[in-house]
Amino acid sequence: MHYYLRRANMKRIIGLLVIACAVVASCAPANITSSKWDSGVNWANAQTRCEQVDMRSNTEMAQVFAKYDGWKLVYISEYTTGHKFGTDAAVCFERSK
Repeated sequence: MHYYLRRANMKRIIGLLVIACAVVASCAPANITSSKWDSGVNWANAQTRCEQVDMRSNTEMAQVFAKYDGWKLVYISEYTTGHKFGTDAAVCFERSK
């Protein structure tokens, strides 16, 4: 019987450790970085488009940047966590109308 009590306590301890690790890993603080550039276009004549991009996907980034070929990149904001589980960005492009 003593063996079964020890085993039950060990299972509880391992379960608590797993839950604690999951909480610590999933609750990493966010890192937000952004940059803005002047396009040189008069705001009254400017056409601006923004897109969300998954920075972990080269294919997705290439598609978005190809879509706005000839436009100027005027804003980028990157959102990531310390464990790099997800990295998203908002990118904005501008050109004259």
